[in-house]
Amino acid sequence: MKIIYTRGNRTETLASIATLRKILNRFVAHRVFYEVSSRNKRGHEFFSAKNAFVVGSIEIANRDYLTITIFDAHNNAHSIEILNPAAMRIYDDTLGKGFAVSFLSESAGVESRCYLRDEGEDGDAIQARCELEKITLPQLFEYLEEIRSIDAIASAQDSAHPNSAI
Repeated sequence: MKIIYTRGNRTETLASIATLRKILNRFVAHRVFYEVSSRNKRGHEFFSAKNAFVVGSIEIANRDYLTITIFDAHNNAHSIEILNPAAMRIYDDTLGKGFAVSFLSESAGVESRCYLRDEGEDGDAIQARCELEKITLPQLFEYLEEIRSIDAIASAQDSAHPNSAI
């Protein structure tokens, strides 16, 4: 598989599965917009599906051919499977836009493309990490005071009954 970088307009051959995994792991726990499309080069047939979801995990296998499976974090039945892509284009030069990649393949006159664009971290994960930021400073001091008073009571009880732990 070729890797095409839009920044510097250079092309490289994929060095290893580990390299591909490192590139794609940027999407894990992020909200991703995707478009899967195919078109017949000679005709007017065109197929396209678009959606957005939070990436839970990415599996990469290289047995008879390269298989990339991207799983939805919030829906086990939803995933994207990319089979034997010929090239991957990396869009990393657009300022203000998220990191994006597209996988390209062609077979029997049909071009297929899977485009993925990072739309930021999962809001639920951000909310879970920021719960501490929602409390006020006086609430934080009250909480710390409660912890200190509980620790003080526990240590006073331990010193009053030195054999109580036996």
